[in-house]
Amino acid sequence: MLRTVSTIIVIILFFLIGSITSYRFVENTTDTASAHLQVIQESIYTEKWQAANEELAIVQENWNNNGTWWSVILDHQEIDRIDLAIERLRKFIESKDPALSLGEVTSLKQYFDFIHDNERLSLKNIL
Repeated sequence: MLRTVSTIIVIILFFLIGSITSYRFVENTTDTASAHLQVIQESIYTEKWQAANEELAIVQENWNNNGTWWSVILDHQEIDRIDLAIERLRKFIESKDPALSLGEVTSLKQYFDFIHDNERLSLKNIL
């Protein structure tokens, strides 16, 4: 009986620690991406296309470096959606189209905010 209870407690602690670690990873990476996307948005407003392109390269590098962890945590459709949005934004920045670039950077920010909110441990996400 005591052995069963202690095993259950260890399993619950394992899942709790895993969830907290996972959420912190998501929180840190989405906050970093959002900060870079804000810089990209400001660069597009001021038509500093080279700066926007450099910031986007940082976002893409961070996204690719963390790809293994993202594939464990996220649904693959969300990953594909972000990959496509990053690629579209890169093309819009290359073509120096402010309207399409701003629309796509806003979409990317929304994707990262959505991931951040969805991975939060809350009653809303559990039910």
